[in-house]
Amino acid sequence: MIEISLHTRAKQASSGFSLLEVLIALSVLGFGLLTLAVMQIEGMRQGNAGRHTSDAAAVGRGYLEQVHRLPWAVLTTAQTVGTWTAPGWAGLPNSTTSMNKPGGGALVTENNYTVQWRVTDVGATPTCLRDVEVQISWNEENRTTPKLTTLSTRRYNWGDPSC
Repeated sequence: MIEISLHTRAKQASSGFSLLEVLIALSVLGFGLLTLAVMQIEGMRQGNAGRHTSDAAAVGRGYLEQVHRLPWAVLTTAQTVGTWTAPGWAGLPNSTTSMNKPGGGALVTENNYTVQWRVTDVGATPTCLRDVEVQISWNEENRTTPKLTTLSTRRYNWGDPSC
């Protein structure tokens, strides 16, 4: 009988989990799930920032495509200013471009992009080549300074016989 009671007690002690073991397992699981939630939120925020950068680059490329259609005199006027200015090109949006939220539905502006440009001469006189830079800036959530990206192209003066 002694053997049976010892065997029964050993069986009872080894079956199941103690309350302490369950609490430790739940706290480890909770910490892991909390970490995953924080990573998901950060991933979503970085995804938005990446989309804004892509949108800004698309806006800048649109302006640079128009540079090759502008008369050389417009570039000359812009070159004399010398600093970053808002483009005043006919038929183009003003210096602030809005982008709507993706996914359809109601049109809600997600971000505004401010466009500025600068034209500089390349080489000696006669000036046949100019660098055109387009700078796009926008505000991101939880940032005190605006983000910006700069794109550039080079334009040749095809209409000048001295070039």
